[in-house]
Amino acid sequence: MPDTDVRPFPLTFALPTEFRAVDLTADAATRATRLQAELDRTLPGLEDEQRLHLIVANQYAVERMLDEGVLYAATFIGRSDRRPGAASIAQFTALTREMSVPGTGRRPLEPVLDAIRRQRKNADAQYVDLEIGRCLVVVEDDRFQRPVRVTGEPADTVRHVRQIQVVFPLADRGELAFFALSTECLWDWDDYVTMMAEICKTLRWAARDNEFTSISNVLDG
Repeated sequence: MPDTDVRPFPLTFALPTEFRAVDLTADAATRATRLQAELDRTLPGLEDEQRLHLIVANQYAVERMLDEGVLYAATFIGRSDRRPGAASIAQFTALTREMSVPGTGRRPLEPVLDAIRRQRKNADAQYVDLEIGRCLVVVEDDRFQRPVRVTGEPADTVRHVRQIQVVFPLADRGELAFFALSTECLWDWDDYVTMMAEICKTLRWAARDNEFTSISNVLDG
């Protein structure tokens, strides 16, 4: 019997088959081992330097996910169309946040857009209408300096990350849903924008007669 205290996540969509769900409960060493095995399987012959870069980048991304309270995450791994022989990796995430300005009526995204334009200098935002309703699309380019621990040892590094977010108001819950695709493989950015657009086309309201009890059940389904 489902836990009646868990509210069903109301949205569902499909990810390309190249995505693999991330186990957010695993330790860093386990995640690194699993990713290395996936790289060996999907991208045989990858140079050791590239493999290490992808593992470190992925680990850094997962640490950020955990800090942000991500509910669901998946990793894309593929060959770069722009750099022959190179690998490309990106992370998809989904999370929710309480609306900072409740009771905004028919325009719940206006305070979000205003806050982005005032506070996030490296971000561009605009409205877009999807099948589920009006959303806010945010593209942000930033650099972060934080420790990355793949082998358990601290290492200060600067990461250059670009992401595209789709923000949708869940007004009846007093929450905002955030869906994002982020990458350090900036040479493939245009391809990832196209990929995110295709993902958004599949975004739907979950059937009300289904008793989803976790976000992973909905997003995977």
